[in-house]
Amino acid sequence: MTVWECSALILAAGAVGGLVNTLMMQGKLRLPEYEAGVFCPGFIGNVVVGAFAALISWALYGAGAGVELARRSADAREALSLTVGALAGAALVGVGGARWLSSEVDTRLLRASINVTAEKTLTAEQRGVIASAPAIEVLRAVREVSSAAA
Repeated sequence: MTVWECSALILAAGAVGGLVNTLMMQGKLRLPEYEAGVFCPGFIGNVVVGAFAALISWALYGAGAGVELARRSADAREALSLTVGALAGAALVGVGGARWLSSEVDTRLLRASINVTAEKTLTAEQRGVIASAPAIEVLRAVREVSSAAA
C-alpha cells in the first residue's frame, strides 16, 4: 500500500469521526450558514476538520511519522503498514477535532446570544466588556446585573 492510499484511508476515517461528532452534538446534518454574524460550518466543517486532524495525528504519531517521502528505495525497512488501530485512532481523532470546532462555534453563538439579550438590559459599555471577557467574567457580570434587577 502506498503512503497516498494510507493517507486517503486515514482521511476517510477522520471524516467519519467528524460526521459522528456532528450526529452526537446536533442530531442532524446542517449545512454551513451564518447566524448572528457567526459562521457555523455545519457537518461539512466537522467532516473536514475531522479528516485533517486524523491525518495530522497519523503523520505525527502513527505509522506515517516514519515515512520518508523524498527517498525512493526498495528497502524493506521503509515498508508502510496500516492497522485497524491506526484507522480507529484516526476516527477518534476526527471526533475530537470536530468536537473542538463545534465547541468554538457554540462559544461564539452563546456570546452572540448574550449580547442580543444584554441589549435590553445593559449599557453599551457593559455589553462591550461581556463581548470580550473570559467565560467566568461573563457569568459574574450577568449575575451582577440579574441580582441588581431583582
